[in-house]
Amino acid sequence: MNITGRLFTVTNLETFVASYVKTNGRPTEGFAPLGKTRVHLATDLPNGQFSGSFIPSMSFSIDSNDLGEFSFAIPSSLASSRGQLIAFRTTMMPHPVPGFPPIRILDPLYRSKPFRFSDVSTQEQQTVQKIFIAQLTTPDDQGISQTKLNLTLAPIRKNLELDSLKATILSSRVNVHATKRGGDLKFSAFVRGSTSDDLGCVIDVKAGEIDIDLPGPDCIVGLCVDEGQIEERIRKGLSRLSSELSQDLRTAVKKRLPGVGDLASISVWRCRFVQTGTRTIKLPITSQAFELPMMSVVPDIAIGVLESFRADLY
Repeated sequence: MNITGRLFTVTNLETFVASYVKTNGRPTEGFAPLGKTRVHLATDLPNGQFSGSFIPSMSFSIDSNDLGEFSFAIPSSLASSRGQLIAFRTTMMPHPVPGFPPIRILDPLYRSKPFRFSDVSTQEQQTVQKIFIAQLTTPDDQGISQTKLNLTLAPIRKNLELDSLKATILSSRVNVHATKRGGDLKFSAFVRGSTSDDLGCVIDVKAGEIDIDLPGPDCIVGLCVDEGQIEERIRKGLSRLSSELSQDLRTAVKKRLPGVGDLASISVWRCRFVQTGTRTIKLPITSQAFELPMMSVVPDIAIGVLESFRADLY
């Protein structure tokens, strides 16, 4: 069984959309070969569920050639399993330890709808599926501002019955500090593009290690504060935040690209942390003023569409 495709990059969005709509999904202009790209074919092995990890654990991987062409040979034993194609943008980051090779960073460009391998017909196996990907840059003022983040986190504070909850957008992450009954809770929230098989989930906001510092002996404060419950609710709250942000991004794409947005697979190929303003604070006693940067998280999206208005297969 073969899964074969070719990746194209959209070079002019308006021209491409007009051609795509006019030709019933067989565009003739506004695009070019994407070139060498890392492609993963995730599976739902071994238990019928996709792993949900950033890089699918049970998967095949290959680099497309300079023309964006790729092909996977799938064993017939996997006919009853499901698959999902994910194309990644690759960048390299210096290793924190001197002398070690750089670290490869993968960000999703395109995610297919999950499909069962047995549903891929012989004719489809012989067809090169064309995938068109447009990497868009979101205006800085349309990102997730500090003000919007504060409003979004308000329900989490209420649900957890926290005394306070403060999130600060930094240059590469979001620092979160909460207090409850004299205890401190601190963690970093990381924002990235989702690789979930649920295409409605576009962006992930996930907490790193959560540090809970409770006052007094644990045997006493444990009766008042359940650390495990707090951590579980924090993660569920961030999951709801991810869903809300994903919905906003999907709505924006459908509004911007009528006739194409409903067919598009949406991914976040880059998250930027940019300064979008300043805030003046004054020190007590001296009244000395300082300008503090106000940051925003700006998710840049990639939209992918298949040839011939198809949205049912890879």
